[in-house]
Amino acid sequence: MSKVNSYVQPATLYRYRSLEKFDREISAIEDASLFLAPHSRLNDPMEGRFSVLERLRGGPKYESLIKKMGSAIEEIGICSFSETHDNEIMWAHYAQQFAGICVAYRFSKLLTNLNDSVEFIRLSYQDKAPTIPQSKTPEYLAKRVLSCKSYRWLYEREWRAFGPQGQVEYKVTSGVQTVYLGAEISSTDKKKIIAAMKPLGIRCRLMSLEKYSITFTDCK
Repeated sequence: MSKVNSYVQPATLYRYRSLEKFDREISAIEDASLFLAPHSRLNDPMEGRFSVLERLRGGPKYESLIKKMGSAIEEIGICSFSETHDNEIMWAHYAQQFAGICVAYRFSKLLTNLNDSVEFIRLSYQDKAPTIPQSKTPEYLAKRVLSCKSYRWLYEREWRAFGPQGQVEYKVTSGVQTVYLGAEISSTDKKKIIAAMKPLGIRCRLMSLEKYSITFTDCK
């Protein structure tokens, strides 16, 4: 039987963050931790939807399968990342209309230091909801469903960490390489972030907008 392997992994993964809860975001970096949220916190209302093979519908195990799938989906913790840090739509949607931040993580540090209960997947984008077979465990099927999104979200180039819901530690602050500051960030937030990152040895870079282009320069 053939198998699937991934020979290429990104060196860096990014998280776009609002600063509306400033202390929480800074503490997460200082504590070298990530928060794995429940499915209900995701912003896409189509997340978690799926189809069942037609031959299984109405069968004796159908209702039980649907119930177990729903429970498994709600039990999984999810932390979302992107392969890119300069996507205008994501800065607008997830980083407080360019007033937030984008945190760059060294992927190798996350893989090495997160515990074995956390696994990473790259999302698949398609035009139909995933179809599930019956021959796998509810947990496997739930992860399969949550690994798919509509192709309309393709621009996000998303990776996800799956694991127990709540806080998980990657243990080393060197897991964060850079904090990118949005062009509309307040001067107060900018100063506080630079001051917090300096003792951790984490670089801060400030966004500039020039016509339709985004550039970043190191903060002094």
